[in-house]
Amino acid sequence: MRVQHQHDARRRVRTSGGRVILAGLFTFVLACTLAACSLGGSVMPESNEKLNSQVLASATNGTALKLADATDFEWDQAGFVTEGTPAKDIEEAFGEPLTKENRYTASPALFVFLKDGKVAKAVRIVPDAFFGADAKKKYGRDVVLTPPEGQKGFLNWRE
Repeated sequence: MRVQHQHDARRRVRTSGGRVILAGLFTFVLACTLAACSLGGSVMPESNEKLNSQVLASATNGTALKLADATDFEWDQAGFVTEGTPAKDIEEAFGEPLTKENRYTASPALFVFLKDGKVAKAVRIVPDAFFGADAKKKYGRDVVLTPPEGQKGFLNWRE
């Protein structure tokens, strides 16, 4: 009988120890998930080869590009930030920090698309063709990326 009692005692310890470990793991995973959401927001920057290549062609050729014609997803406002923009400034302008870092550094520009006031998509843009004066503003669906008079390589956001 004594042997059985020791066996039961060990079994209870192992079971409660397992619960403690599982509870600790669950707490850790939950904390990491919450931290990731609060640091980066619900929308993370992504690539869009079609949009990126059309922006590059427009800047290279010095031609205008209606942004709505270059996208195949729904949005009603758009804007952008340049590389190095602090996450807090991005959040101020668009409602979400859109990066887990203190500053956005994944590409020369980040296009931010909103639908009904919420960030719907954030797209990394490789061409370094934008002026900071146009950044952190919201533009409507009629926005056109236009080269400055007689110049190639740069694009202004104009409605």
